[in-house]
Amino acid sequence: MDTTMLTNIVMNGIIAISIAIAGYFAAMLAARLARSIVTRFLEPGLAGFVTSIVRTAVLLFTLKLIIDQTGAAGVLVILATAITAAFALGSERIASDVVAGINLFMLRYYRVGDLVTIGSNRGHIINISLTHTSMSNGERDKIIIPNSEVLGQVIVNHAGIPGARLRASIKINGVHNREELMDVMLESAKMFEPQLRGPDDLPTVDLKNINRDGGANLSEYIVQVIVPESLYGSHDKLFLHLTRALDTRASALQQSAAA
Repeated sequence: MDTTMLTNIVMNGIIAISIAIAGYFAAMLAARLARSIVTRFLEPGLAGFVTSIVRTAVLLFTLKLIIDQTGAAGVLVILATAITAAFALGSERIASDVVAGINLFMLRYYRVGDLVTIGSNRGHIINISLTHTSMSNGERDKIIIPNSEVLGQVIVNHAGIPGARLRASIKINGVHNREELMDVMLESAKMFEPQLRGPDDLPTVDLKNINRDGGANLSEYIVQVIVPESLYGSHDKLFLHLTRALDTRASALQQSAAA
């Protein structure tokens, strides 16, 4: 290899690296600018997707500039380096994540802010990009899931149908008027706030189990109400509301018996 060819290779490498660095910063700047604009017109999930497209487009344009400026000799060096780096960084996985991201964008299984369960992870969606989905759980953790893994798991969108279901188990020992007690709990459940008030969102009270073992008489009641998604998981709040109503009823019965 003569000195002139070596000099050309070195110069092409310097030019390629310079363009790559400039293109990287240009992609970051274009992504921030695009996000600031599209968030005014689109919901956050779609805005994040468009931002990823803009960033990818600038990086692809940067690659084209590198190829145009470095010539045939530089192309061979750049392609060999790019292929080696791509395999090292798991380009096959990245490609599958991008394809899955496009599918998620088209299918719209969830949006930013939705409460979802993806596999064993439950939380609110905080970002949807071309390659991954981010969510936050009740422990204030940020969970990042590659989009290719998202499509390979069961997705439960708790916000897909308005409202969430709260359940409380009330266990009563001893002989008592079960029908009357169910009426008391139902009236108490109707007063629980906040809850949805649609025709399909009525509270229910079910007698789940009666255990008569060795003279014991244990009845278990399951009370359910439909609440806004913001109360999802707040089962204790419903339980305390019901027990206060039962305590009030017991006190009233005692006063009536004493009189």
